[in-house]
Amino acid sequence: MDDEPQWAVTTAELLDRRDVAIETLSATSASEALEYLTEREIDCIVAEYDLPDADGLELLEAARSEVDSIPFLLFTGSGSEAIASEAISAGVTDYVRKADDPDRDAVLADAVVDAVEAAHGRRKRDRQLHAVETAQEGISILDSNGRFVYVNRAYADLYGYEPAAMIGEHWELLYPDDEVAAAHEEIIPTVMAEGEWRGETTGLRADGSTFVEAHSLSTTGNGDLICTVQDITDHKERERDLERYETIIEALGDPVYTVDDDGRYTYVNDAYAAMTGYEKDEIVGEHVSVLLDDESVERGEATVESLLSADTDGRQCTYEITVETSDGEAIRCEDNVSLLPLADGQFRGIAGVVRDITDRAERERELEEYETIVETIPDEVYTLDAERRLTKVVPPSNAEVTTTGYRPAELVGEHVSLIMDEDDIATGDREIGALLNDPDRSTASFEMETITKDGQRRPHENHIAILPLDGDGRFQGTVGVLRDISDRKERERELRAQNERLERFASIVSHDLRNPLNVAQGRLEQARGTCDCAEAHLEEVAWAHDRMSVLIENILTVARERDPEPDPGPISLAAVVDDCWDHVETGAAALRVETDAVVRADRARLKQLLENLLRNAVDHGDADPAEPRGGDRPGVTITVGDREGGDGFYVADDGPGIPLDERERVFESGYSSDGDGTGLGLAIVERIATAHGWTATVTESAAGGARFELAGVDAVDR
Repeated sequence: MDDEPQWAVTTAELLDRRDVAIETLSATSASEALEYLTEREIDCIVAEYDLPDADGLELLEAARSEVDSIPFLLFTGSGSEAIASEAISAGVTDYVRKADDPDRDAVLADAVVDAVEAAHGRRKRDRQLHAVETAQEGISILDSNGRFVYVNRAYADLYGYEPAAMIGEHWELLYPDDEVAAAHEEIIPTVMAEGEWRGETTGLRADGSTFVEAHSLSTTGNGDLICTVQDITDHKERERDLERYETIIEALGDPVYTVDDDGRYTYVNDAYAAMTGYEKDEIVGEHVSVLLDDESVERGEATVESLLSADTDGRQCTYEITVETSDGEAIRCEDNVSLLPLADGQFRGIAGVVRDITDRAERERELEEYETIVETIPDEVYTLDAERRLTKVVPPSNAEVTTTGYRPAELVGEHVSLIMDEDDIATGDREIGALLNDPDRSTASFEMETITKDGQRRPHENHIAILPLDGDGRFQGTVGVLRDISDRKERERELRAQNERLERFASIVSHDLRNPLNVAQGRLEQARGTCDCAEAHLEEVAWAHDRMSVLIENILTVARERDPEPDPGPISLAAVVDDCWDHVETGAAALRVETDAVVRADRARLKQLLENLLRNAVDHGDADPAEPRGGDRPGVTITVGDREGGDGFYVADDGPGIPLDERERVFESGYSSDGDGTGLGLAIVERIATAHGWTATVTESAAGGARFELAGVDAVDR
């Protein structure tokens, strides 16, 4: 720029002719020059001091306001030392005097090149320095003595200092003592020998805390060290977390997998591979449908859609799947899935932990069955904790309230004393203690009374068992089944009253009937010696007395119902039959014994049974029941023999037998086919057989008469 247009053009032409690549533009005023600055990228301004609309220094100020630090050369012929001094003070890059010297263009060209190169260098250094200052990585420069000559903000912040406070400090300030020693012994010698070193060290902050840093050192040509550091504590912690997670996953033993957004396996652990029967590399990369049935795949897709839904807050879900193994087995599993962290809001896949629930599903089915059983039994079920508080109450089937009148919800959490008195609680405690001290016992039972909601008392039979002990063997409580025995107690009261009446009746029979009978028998004997009566009539009276005596004994047996427990021993069946035959009024009847068995039985009870069967055969087996009793009428033949198979014996006759439609009733108390008997003899037979564990039945004999069989009789090896 020059106020003389020709001079500006001439100067530009001179610069263009130099070997240096300089493109020149000319202007004759400050305003024209400033327009170039706004329109073009200008590297340097060469200006005359005297300009039409401003002097050179004013132009300098205006130009620098547009382009900061642009090189500005004052090229003037009217200058002075004062102007030159003022120009230098104002920030002019260089001051060149115009002269008639032909080489002035060379001086000016050199000045322009130097100014532009210097400006470019400064800008480069400024950019580099800015990059260093704004870098996230900590950067510092140390001199040959190990003292900081430069630190950027990131470096100072890592250690908790201000950058200015670190200048001149030795690097040992920033490391623990053991790290300082290691640096002198290993790091610095390596840098000096190889020119660089990289590794991990521990940094020491101003507050005394430490952190793990990625550290690099390199030398410069003048002996300085360039140091870069980066805090990798979080990175190391993530690595440690990853190692811990991997260890946990393997130690957990549960199958674990990850699947990408296309539904393909990206990772499976050893447990997952072992469960499926495949190698891990056979699974990774495959679609989940290779191992899951269609229903499981659909359920999994629906689960992922649900987790990704805006209506769902959670990132985890559990559902059931069926895994198909390499050998075709279908394993029912529970899949606990979570979304992998999203990448820029995009779905990346899921991670899952799988557990085989085949056994659990079976247990759940069993539990459902048990619950159904508990809910359908007619008794009440409850559980108590160790503090005797009710934890669960199940009323009898089809009932909404318990036998105490409370609803289950009203009882849960309450102490058992709400429905039991102290004495019954103490009884229960004794039974629980006995169960805990006797490993061979699993249950106990006792009678108690429950206290109803309205204050009434109801008798119950309580069957209790111990709940499983906890892992430390501590008592956890009991389970109990309450059976309402109100009806049973009422029946027991009625039975006691009935027994009392029967006892009174038995006393009457024993004394009031037997005494007159004894008198009649005595008078009969006198009549035989003094009266002129037909012997047949006296025999009939004697038979009637004997019959009455048997009836009295049978009535007493039934009325008192005090049959003793059998005391079994080996007995010859034939011998006891012969003995019984001698004590029964047999008349014209005949006996055949076709057994040599030895049976195990109570002798007295077996005799009573056989006497009743023999007497029954004699009384009801006559060929002509219309004939008067006694005399020479034809008699029945009775046979005692072994049952086929050898597990008992029979008593059969050749009389008229028992009609088929009456055979099921003959053992009932009071049954009598002709109305002359008491109907107690055969009932007694069945009672004696039952007491021995035998079975008494009636059928038809080979001769068409009655045949009574006793099965289940223990035989003794003779």
